[in-house]
Amino acid sequence: MGEASACGPRTENQDALRVVTPAPALAASKGHLLAIADGVSQCANGGLAARSSLQALALDYYATPETWAIVQSLDRLLLAQNRWLQANGGGQPLLTTLTALVLRGTRYTLAHVGDCRAYLWRDGELLRQTSDHVWEQPHMQHVLTRALGLDQHLVVDYLEGDLEPGSQWLLVSDGVWATLGDSGIRSILRNAEEPQRSAEALVRAAHLAGSQDNASALLVRVEAVPAGSLGDALAQLGHWPLPPPLKPDQLFEGWR
Repeated sequence: MGEASACGPRTENQDALRVVTPAPALAASKGHLLAIADGVSQCANGGLAARSSLQALALDYYATPETWAIVQSLDRLLLAQNRWLQANGGGQPLLTTLTALVLRGTRYTLAHVGDCRAYLWRDGELLRQTSDHVWEQPHMQHVLTRALGLDQHLVVDYLEGDLEPGSQWLLVSDGVWATLGDSGIRSILRNAEEPQRSAEALVRAAHLAGSQDNASALLVRVEAVPAGSLGDALAQLGHWPLPPPLKPDQLFEGWR
């Protein structure tokens, strides 16, 4: 895993990164959490919005019931944080983007709102996994249509799937992707071997290429996929068939 973040020409870094590697038992039920947030500079305090959102997510996610699905846990927490941001801006908006990745057992879950990006780097191919929540009109593509704290009704994009050994997940702020583009990101990932060096190279290259924004990158490599975890088993409970109606003295799977 590697992470890097830099102010660039700005006086304050309003990006935030968070990686949580819990104890093995908790990792089996809840997984590993990685997240990036980009506070909106035009709001009351973008840095506070980004940092507080990742802090709340990191602390509260691991306190949710083990029987909750990952999407359910993330959605409850992000809705609560959205309300907190709206209530604590002192009459001014507190806004931030947020993209979070949970790796648990054989599966991943991605949560996304705003214009940070998540990419999957696999077999030399860069696959974008998120959509930018911005206006599509020319000269308006820097204006967010979705962010934490922006609206009372928060809509978060979710994506789930199977992990593959050797693949890498990249989370970047717009200070990186808007300057380097997919081709620039691809070139750096192809030429760097270690995730930490790759993350540092992405941030450095973005500012050398003229990015005027904070730039942040978080990269994790999936070395191997473990056997199914407790969390994977719990997630499948809803798909298991119900037993037939039982009668007294009936045998069922070896039990009377």
